[in-house]
Amino acid sequence: DGKVAVTTRPATLPELLGATSTSLHSAVSPSAFQVQPQIGGIQITTDLGATAGQGSVSGSLGLSANATVPLPNGSSATLSGSVSLTPAVDFSYQGGLGLIDPQQARIGFSLGAHADWHVGANLTASTTPIRIPLATYSASPVVMVGPLPVVINLNFTLSADIAADGTVTLDAEQAYDGQWGVHSDYVKGPGWTTTTDPGTSTVTPLRLNLKGSASAKAGLLAEGSIALYDTVGVKASIEPYLRAAVSGSIVLDGTGSTPDINGAAALYGGLDINGALMARLAILGTPILSADLPFLAFHREWQLASASTGPNPPRLVDWTSLSSPLSDDNHSAYLKTRPDWDPSALKAACPDGSRLIGLSHGGDDGLCTDVTKAELWDAGRSYVVDHGGTYVTTDWAPGYSKAQCPAGSFVSGYGRNGRTMSVLCAKSAAPLGTSVRTLWFDKGDNRPAVAGGGDFAYGFAKGQCANDEFVAGVAYSQPWWQLWAARPYALLCQKLA
Repeated sequence: DGKVAVTTRPATLPELLGATSTSLHSAVSPSAFQVQPQIGGIQITTDLGATAGQGSVSGSLGLSANATVPLPNGSSATLSGSVSLTPAVDFSYQGGLGLIDPQQARIGFSLGAHADWHVGANLTASTTPIRIPLATYSASPVVMVGPLPVVINLNFTLSADIAADGTVTLDAEQAYDGQWGVHSDYVKGPGWTTTTDPGTSTVTPLRLNLKGSASAKAGLLAEGSIALYDTVGVKASIEPYLRAAVSGSIVLDGTGSTPDINGAAALYGGLDINGALMARLAILGTPILSADLPFLAFHREWQLASASTGPNPPRLVDWTSLSSPLSDDNHSAYLKTRPDWDPSALKAACPDGSRLIGLSHGGDDGLCTDVTKAELWDAGRSYVVDHGGTYVTTDWAPGYSKAQCPAGSFVSGYGRNGRTMSVLCAKSAAPLGTSVRTLWFDKGDNRPAVAGGGDFAYGFAKGQCANDEFVAGVAYSQPWWQLWAARPYALLCQKLA
């Protein structure tokens, strides 16, 4: 009929770059960013610093705050202080001989930060953090790869993050310093992998006035994404935080003197990094993933101080987060003196006397506690390790592999070795109950209405037994998007008495 049909599609980088190769780590100049405050009382400043360029320091993005914001419980929070950010992007490309996909590629970003930050609030128990967006940042730096300009889009949101698992009055000032990063790498053949770079992190309490009975957390959360030509490639969240567990009150006046404590209290610093490689990063010409590829989440928490005073202060309940995606996370003083209880596996163990009460579906994160019953491990520190099926008496999770403890023991640690999981079973010092239930959490959070321990695996579905229960077993399988790794799907929760 004389008509000609023409179809077009966007070109991929391999078609444009051919065998060209490049590798760069480039700081992003503050002048390249558009910054939008999200609440009143926010002021933006820029320090242009040295001339921006490959591998250089380009100055910093500054933010100062003096704001009061409403909270869901009807009270309000005061936020004040300053934050200085130094973002940078990573991009590398090694072309191949053909036009289909490259030999190697990398995309990612890093973020340096210094903050002096103050939070004041009256908090009540909440199962999720209260997140207060402060400002959004966006930039589109252009890097030259041979004759071709490659547009890199960097966007992130800075938020204040506060949470409590009880009732507490919080007035805290802290300093954060650190440099963190995430990136995804492609190698022809093996495909995509994701990497978390925890870098360095310090969290220093400057002043603190905390009263109540709770574990309270205050942090600064940066949620970002990096893209090529507006095609989102990597998303991540980075949060340094200060956590305080108190039953009574603690006052730190900032003069360097000993804290004034009435009751019992403990201070912790921490760092959480989560993220994923987005499924449809098509511009690089690599095979498209069937689902987002999550990073192995990074979580570390370290104790800054601990003390108790006064006549018979109320016992301070311990909540300890575990995370073992990249290395072992052993909080047991006794096990540190013993041989490796599961060689070749990535594993985590609770503090002596605590028990496992929660697990995440992804990220290798767990939660330990001594709530309701402290010092549960017997004096002889007896334990066994189950790699699946030895002590299973009933099929409490049909279709799934199971690792379970024998009668009279409780789970105090877990391990993952590729497609299998293990549980560390500590012998109980007291008789345990027999009532059990199966708790599924692969479709979303399944936790008590008022769950202690906070969000111990941000971004992942979590299961958590009740405060009067312990984990007796773990049901696991391999999700369709991660066939090489075992992930927990259900917990066998058993009554303490």
